[in-house]
Amino acid sequence: MIRADLVNPFGYTPESELPHAPVAVPKWTEHYFFFGYDAQNQFGMCVHIGRLQEEPTIWRSVLQIYLPGEDLLVLKTYGPGHERGPAAGPLRITCIEPFQLWTADFSGAAFATTRSIITRQLIADGPAELASFHMVFEAAGPLHGLRPGKELVPGMTVAAFHTNQTMHMRGEARYRGKRITLNGMGVRDHSDGPRDYGPVVGDIWFHALFPSGKILHVQQVAFEKFVYTTGYRFPGDGSPMEEIRPLQLPYVFKHGDAEQCIDPDPVNGSDRTFRIVVATSTGEEVIDGELLHTHAITYHPVMEQFIGTTLDRRGGIQMCEAPARVRCGGEEGLALRERSARIEALKR
Repeated sequence: MIRADLVNPFGYTPESELPHAPVAVPKWTEHYFFFGYDAQNQFGMCVHIGRLQEEPTIWRSVLQIYLPGEDLLVLKTYGPGHERGPAAGPLRITCIEPFQLWTADFSGAAFATTRSIITRQLIADGPAELASFHMVFEAAGPLHGLRPGKELVPGMTVAAFHTNQTMHMRGEARYRGKRITLNGMGVRDHSDGPRDYGPVVGDIWFHALFPSGKILHVQQVAFEKFVYTTGYRFPGDGSPMEEIRPLQLPYVFKHGDAEQCIDPDPVNGSDRTFRIVVATSTGEEVIDGELLHTHAITYHPVMEQFIGTTLDRRGGIQMCEAPARVRCGGEEGLALRERSARIEALKR
């Protein structure tokens, strides 16, 4: 964990970490996101879990478990949550200490598929496999996001409250007769407010963690009417987080761009290797990366989530979360790189 005076620079309340009371406004929802990956074991998980807009007491979880090679285990479940965090079916996420410590627990069965399948089609019913994990997420860097009370930019349709944080991840997992000890990196995200993915065109969301404790984060979201960009650097040497300016990013699909320009599988496409350049107070930082795995979810307006990719249905947005190996300043670390793009941007 990191020092209390560094972990919460925007002054969020501890209560903001816990599930929020539903608000009676159109399209309101609340979402949590957790990602954890151990590169040595080639094992990890990614979960999007949010309240149904139609009935906010019910949470929907879309869980995807990374296995070695191209393999994945995937599952969509629904449930009522609990007072310390979201939950649905066999998945439970718990806030142990606000800003500092969380756990994610799963014990159940999930459908087996592969990266090649899920980036090109919706998951079909099939055989299920038993799996379980217990992951502990410990703060590696500060909480970052929209400042409390900051008004939304007109056209931003994905949250009114939004925080994210880079984490250390440790724990254990069982699958296919194996029991493994986990040690890697993680990312978490929490948001609430009116949400509609219809105006989203493309995005990149990137978190990198290095052995020195340095963290680099950049985000760019292309909406139909404007582009939102942000980023920060946390040195890991006891000094505070600083805002940074991205100078070079992997391609983000934007409104008006030519269609069918992106491979549906980012690990198989031209963006498998990538470079990010950012401007900091001490000069430019260059991050070179290589994607290790990915999965895919397709969002359709307003907030429907499908496991896989609806190449035959325009209007949705494919979201791929990819663990990555990264290098910067002589250090090798781990990262999460999210890529979203409208279905019409994907090659057939």
